[in-house]
Amino acid sequence: MPRRPTLEVVVLVASLLADAAVLYFAEEPAARLSLGLLLLAPIVWSSARLGVVELVTQSPADKVHKRRFVQLRSQVGQLLDEIRRLNWMAVDAERGFRSREAALKEMDRIEGRLKDLIEEIRVTAGQMSAEQEKTAAAGGGEAEAD
Repeated sequence: MPRRPTLEVVVLVASLLADAAVLYFAEEPAARLSLGLLLLAPIVWSSARLGVVELVTQSPADKVHKRRFVQLRSQVGQLLDEIRRLNWMAVDAERGFRSREAALKEMDRIEGRLKDLIEEIRVTAGQMSAEQEKTAAAGGGEAEAD
């Protein structure tokens, strides 16, 4: 059974056609501007009611399924942050911004934190929160794996 056009669809199509006709046939700039602005209101109203605005403004990230292993992803992010800190400690020591001894002590602390993070990652790997498990089960397991 073909879908019956709604009032919003009719208003949108008619307004767009009328706006195109105004732009094509009206030669007076003031008339083009005023008629174009008058037709803008029904175009905005009908497109908002149809959800066109949401489709246009929706970012590609919104379309991606929610991730399953959020805690694991967070821990991996922390691991990368610590690795960056370790690198900058070495760079600072090399450039003379920090004393070599202080940088080595801080690098040892960072190394300990990295080991702790790796242990946490090992424990967390493969685990989802209860809410995420329910979502994955309800969605047929379509959630994106990390």
